[in-house]
Amino acid sequence: TLALMCLATPAVATTCEESFQKKGDFFNGAAFSARVQVEGLSIEKAFSQLRPILARESIRTISTDVSTGVMKAENPATAFQRALPIDVFASADGTLLTVEMIFTIPSGVTASRDTVKGYLCGALNQLLPKSK
Repeated sequence: TLALMCLATPAVATTCEESFQKKGDFFNGAAFSARVQVEGLSIEKAFSQLRPILARESIRTISTDVSTGVMKAENPATAFQRALPIDVFASADGTLLTVEMIFTIPSGVTASRDTVKGYLCGALNQLLPKSK
């Protein structure tokens, strides 16, 4: 019966965790990506919500371009690693906003898939639609 109930429900956007992907490897570098879809959220509002969310994780916003839907941020350099880029892309389709974050690491650097998923989705899942 459960399978039939699933078929009857309308298509639901995938969760951030379901959208999470890793491409690349230790030798060539890797990119981790995750995305969410938020109904009734503008690019400008999404970026203004993300700035403090990222800042709480010590991630620095470098630039924001609302017109192109691109926000550049970085995980700051430490004594052990150089700064690592985080790119945010937002695009609206009608009233539905898709926000994708891509975290890139160079070759020779490792990152735990679960840790990165936790950070990316932890930030993206905090995006809220505009209040009525």
